[in-house]
Amino acid sequence: MGCYINTHAGKEAWLAANATPTNGPGAITETHVPVCLVDNGMFTAAAVAFDKRELEAFTQPTDFRPKQWFLVERAKVRTVSDLDRYAR
Repeated sequence: MGCYINTHAGKEAWLAANATPTNGPGAITETHVPVCLVDNGMFTAAAVAFDKRELEAFTQPTDFRPKQWFLVERAKVRTVSDLDRYAR
């Protein structure tokens, strides 16, 4: 599955500088995408919810992993991910 933020500065630091924290996933729009910072125990992942299927994958009620949601400009996400490969 999917598109993730990968940056040498670290995904948490990048999100702190470039994203808006939200209380939930928010809407996928032409200009912004929700990003879910998921705590997988041994590591975190910053998943880009670029479409409905990806968003549903991270909002399952049976998924109890700790999560933080952010709203990020698509243009910014493109600089640290392979978003263009997934969302056309």
